[in-house]
Amino acid sequence: MAAIFKVARKWGERYDAAKATAEYNKVIALDPQGKAGTFTDEETQITAPCADFAKYAIATASFQSRKPDPAPVEAFIADNPESPLVRQAYGDLQSYFDRSGTTEAAAAFYAEYAARYPDDPEPLAAWLGRIVRDKGPVDKGLELAQKLREFAASKPEPSINRTLAQMYDLAGEKVKAAEVYGPAFMDRQVQSTAFDLISYAGYWADKKENLESVTAMAEAALRLEPGSTNIIRSVASVYLRAGEDDKALGIYGPAWLEKTIAARGDRDANSYASFWLRAGKNVESALAAAKASVEMEPKAYFYWSTLSDIYAKTGDKAQALKAAEAAVSLAQGRAKETMQRKLDALLR
Repeated sequence: MAAIFKVARKWGERYDAAKATAEYNKVIALDPQGKAGTFTDEETQITAPCADFAKYAIATASFQSRKPDPAPVEAFIADNPESPLVRQAYGDLQSYFDRSGTTEAAAAFYAEYAARYPDDPEPLAAWLGRIVRDKGPVDKGLELAQKLREFAASKPEPSINRTLAQMYDLAGEKVKAAEVYGPAFMDRQVQSTAFDLISYAGYWADKKENLESVTAMAEAALRLEPGSTNIIRSVASVYLRAGEDDKALGIYGPAWLEKTIAARGDRDANSYASFWLRAGKNVESALAAAKASVEMEPKAYFYWSTLSDIYAKTGDKAQALKAAEAAVSLAQGRAKETMQRKLDALLR
């Protein structure tokens, strides 16, 4: 049977549906219950009985013709509800009903599809897309849009949000269209993409591998969010982990600090100081940042704590003690206890 199945696959790859179907029918005749062997599709990574693949191939053969017929695929799903290939069969039908079939037939299919996979937004998105193309029914489209927004809220997907916007445009609800697919949505997408790039770069930087790609992705993140301190700091961290200290200092070094101090960015200055303190590099600039932060906001105990840590790092114990004492005097509650312990450690 395995040999026959292999021959059938070859005829299928050559787009000879007639010969492939003849061989697939032999496979089904030899193993009608699908117990004689399995096959794993390299492209989809789906593993199923050879007989299931044979039935599926026969059912989808009509989609290769000039007049595709969804009936054989619908029959395959009905006759083989537990087959690992059912999800793929629904996907084939989705591709068909996206642009073919009557509005009523499409609605019936999408309702079944959505019921079969209630936790998957794809059936709802495809159904909504068909309604947008058909320009109705608007009421059903708005109902689906509400359900789809619940999915999109936790895991935004640009193609889905675009379909939602198209539905709201169709319904004349311009404000909602802008809510789901306007500038704010894309700003979040850009930021998310930038952090995805940094996550990738950080992974390979830690391994000291694919360093050209690390640099390329880090630079891409910076181009997406050139004014974001979080992105700049994250990319600088990637550069340090990759051994590219000069690049880290180039984007998050003394020149960057000078602009931050000029803008009276006390929090950013303190964050900068803490970053380089942890890195154990660029300490002189970190000290300047810590001093600037306490000058800009002298009542912030944690700024004094950072200043104390940096003085300790440089070996200036006297100044470290003074800064630690200031942190203790300004802190409240549990924070005061923590600052006191830090001061006690310095006094030992």
